[in-house]
Amino acid sequence: MLLIKLGGSVISDKRRYRRFRREAVKRIARSLPKKELIIVHGGGSFGHILAKKYEIREGFEEWKSMGFSEIGRDMMELNLKILKILIEENIPAISIPPHAFHIMGEEPDFRIFEKALSMNFVPLTYGDIIFHTKMGIDICSGDYLMLHLARKFRPELTIFLTDVDGIYDRDPSRKGASLIPLLGRDFEPGISINVDDVTGGMRYKIEMMREIARYSRVYVLNGFHPERMEMVLKGEDVIGTVVV
Repeated sequence: MLLIKLGGSVISDKRRYRRFRREAVKRIARSLPKKELIIVHGGGSFGHILAKKYEIREGFEEWKSMGFSEIGRDMMELNLKILKILIEENIPAISIPPHAFHIMGEEPDFRIFEKALSMNFVPLTYGDIIFHTKMGIDICSGDYLMLHLARKFRPELTIFLTDVDGIYDRDPSRKGASLIPLLGRDFEPGISINVDDVTGGMRYKIEMMREIARYSRVYVLNGFHPERMEMVLKGEDVIGTVVV
């Protein structure tokens, strides 16, 4: 089984509200297997911009109600755009919104994923706004879902597609930044974040990736070069980062 995360920085321009990268997603879809696959996608500019504006991570207040609804609408539209592309590429994907199987503060209920996989469908879920047992509302990040799905299904491969070649020893926009081919548990990259990310940024992602590596082989690859994902699936060496 393959568990894959389509990063928000690949599927959208994270600096421009609701700016979808259709061609990038199309190229990725053409490189994906047709079954034994779970896909998670991030929010990018469809989720993060309004989530920050409405302070979703701070819990529920009545003035946030419309913002919560607007973000839910935007994320469903992004999910539908991706779903359409997958179907165009003959991948039998079905959308499973997070609020359909999870309330934060409780354990996710993955029975619908199990049923879909048993019938050779491809579950497609995403980071989203969600209800919380104590805070009222919160954000369920795609990386959080990746960890829980990896624990449940123990995929052979887990691949994170981002907008750079992998994980670097410092912010990749800085001069002298070097790609880390193998990220061990003791190494802490000097990361700074340039784009607003309401789900914890790169440090949180690395924390999730390291935990996922207990259950699966984890790669971080450039989503703008989907041929590298195909190389990984064939067991070939590739430009990217392996997280252990």
